[in-house]
Amino acid sequence: MIFHCFAIFFVSLVVCNATRDIPNYIHICKRSDPHVARCIRESVEILKPRLKSGIPEINVPSLEPLRIDEIAIFRGEPPSNLKAFLRNIDVHGASDFQITKLKLNIDKNTYRLGVRFPKMTMVGDYDIDARLLVVPIKGSGKFTADITDIDGQGVLKAEIIQHTGHRQINFTSFDFAIKIGDYNIHLDNLFNGDEVLSKAASEILHENKGELIQGALPFIQRKAAEILLEAARKITDDLDYDKVFPEK
Repeated sequence: MIFHCFAIFFVSLVVCNATRDIPNYIHICKRSDPHVARCIRESVEILKPRLKSGIPEINVPSLEPLRIDEIAIFRGEPPSNLKAFLRNIDVHGASDFQITKLKLNIDKNTYRLGVRFPKMTMVGDYDIDARLLVVPIKGSGKFTADITDIDGQGVLKAEIIQHTGHRQINFTSFDFAIKIGDYNIHLDNLFNGDEVLSKAASEILHENKGELIQGALPFIQRKAAEILLEAARKITDDLDYDKVFPEK
């Protein structure tokens, strides 16, 4: 569920190249620099402490915690064997991201990204109606999830368009794959708090967590891509591409 935070990596990259009134803590990188990828990585590292609390003057929210409104997960043919909603989610640990790869194709406006999060914790509300090993699992309430060793690899694409007298970057798509080392989740109030049924359901969820995360990944990745594109477009809206990411 936590992989929405992969989006924050590119948001921070965009911040390094796309601020309207560039503050002194932003280092501008040039397109003609043969080491532009290294320049951007160094810029992101310098910016990381500020990302933790947010940068309101350039519309970058705080990473601690990172708020996600909702994740909807469905799997199986009707009647679905997995239907879950996670809402009002606070994510802790997003500011500890590590850049593992960054490759740019300036001419094609393509960015290949890699990022790792050592550990993240999520807290929020859940509503689940699932069937695992013919056992129904139902409930709604609070949940907590601890996730470790999160790795993402993605490709972000853009185009340069003409806009009100200047050129502007327009992000068109983001595709990526995610792997996690492990996770544990606790759901309060399963079966309306019935202790026997809740314990049995929790054991089944734990024993089948590999299958569950694989079923949920497509929904997680799709939501993360939506968040990334929305954030990147918001930050770069109406900016002069040739000023914020100059050729020389």
